[in-house]
Amino acid sequence: MTVLNGQPIVIIDDDKSICRTLKLHFERRGFDVTTAHRAEDGLKALDPVDSAIVILDVRLPDANGVEFLKEIRSKDKNYYSIMITAFPDMESTVKAAQNGVGEYIHKPIDINEIDSAVDKAREFFVTNNGETQSLIEVPKLNSQKDLFIGKSHRMKDLFKQVGMVSLSKSTVLINGESGTGKELVARAIHDNSPNASSPFISVNCSAIVDTLLESELFGHVKGAFTGAIKHKEGWFSLARDGTIFLDEIGEMSINLQAKLLRVLQEREFAMVGGKSKLKADCRVISATNRNLEQMVRTGAFREDLYYRFKVIKIDIPPLYDRKEDIPDLALYFVAKKSQEANRNIKYITNDSINFLMTQNWKGNVRQLENVITHAVIMSHGDCLTKDHFSSVVDQETTSYSTQEEEPREQPSLEPTRSRDANSYRPVSLNEVEKEQIFKTLTYTKWHKGKTCEILGITRPRLNRKISRYSIKPTHFTDN
Repeated sequence: MTVLNGQPIVIIDDDKSICRTLKLHFERRGFDVTTAHRAEDGLKALDPVDSAIVILDVRLPDANGVEFLKEIRSKDKNYYSIMITAFPDMESTVKAAQNGVGEYIHKPIDINEIDSAVDKAREFFVTNNGETQSLIEVPKLNSQKDLFIGKSHRMKDLFKQVGMVSLSKSTVLINGESGTGKELVARAIHDNSPNASSPFISVNCSAIVDTLLESELFGHVKGAFTGAIKHKEGWFSLARDGTIFLDEIGEMSINLQAKLLRVLQEREFAMVGGKSKLKADCRVISATNRNLEQMVRTGAFREDLYYRFKVIKIDIPPLYDRKEDIPDLALYFVAKKSQEANRNIKYITNDSINFLMTQNWKGNVRQLENVITHAVIMSHGDCLTKDHFSSVVDQETTSYSTQEEEPREQPSLEPTRSRDANSYRPVSLNEVEKEQIFKTLTYTKWHKGKTCEILGITRPRLNRKISRYSIKPTHFTDN
């Protein structure tokens, strides 16, 4: 735990009149101010202090301000820099930002603007009426691998399940909301299995159109279809005796479900266009954020395949049900993102952790990671405060709460003829949407990939609409 004291201001500018004016102004505000007109003298002024607000000109007689900023940061002290210049250009601004400048102000200096910049610097130093908030030290990363973190009871139970499941090659179904870390669980099962040295192949079933997915899974022989100019091994072959992870299996077509069922039953498959059978020696782990039981009831997912997948079922708790894990997750992500972004974040305020724990996290761990990534990249200095998180959390929360909203029942502005063709009735947007989806599916002969392209929506959203409106195919094959 570290405590930060009040910070002096060190002004480094070869314009003596600016130095005098700013020194007088900030001394009236109660700051201890030192001025220097050369980079060399600025370093001497900074040497005795461990933390300071540095107001720095971009062009000095004996140094380039941006390069000088690198030298200041290399001292591994707690400085917050405000750069001023009479020569604004994009290159200098970009380089200054990359080197950790807090604010970038153009001459002639607006006193209100520089006051605001200094106030931000004071917030950065976490001062509050002369008292300081406690800081939590960010741990060093011990591993480059992504970790699944948690010490809540639900996570301890999950870790135990992973440990027991990894000893066998049983088929596993992982269920959890988007962003909970389903692939991390799959990788943990693989990494702790006797075949950990064998390949781990991850497949996002919703990201590949069905016509290509079959070829990707099973491979194809030369000439099997237009564009198959050479023999290609599929992921089941490449996985060998390792693990193939099928994510978003709820988005798989009925046609492909039938072929995958045969693979799980017979433990063998044929390449597209091929006749010989190949062995499927890998373990299959699947994952979904959808209710497969409901999909089975509506006919959108094969019941026999569902039970083949769920030999062992693992449920991942959402983040809002294990908020006691947020502090450890936050510290891990700060350390990880700081390293990836070449930042030197040493501390995070306790107030920040408390703030993160009060959020709903509809996007789960992925949303938390996104928020921390933004905070780290946009930070200055070595400490993250609540202000680094509050604005982006509001934006993220709005994004996650609205991205899956369904349209409300509202009357259409355009009248539509009723069945007797002699009168008009208002219709809801839902009715219009249902009709449009049905017509598009009929036009594409229930080719969901083409339907998504025409409607401009994702396959998961299309499937939700089909289920919601109970739209049924007539004689077309779902593909």
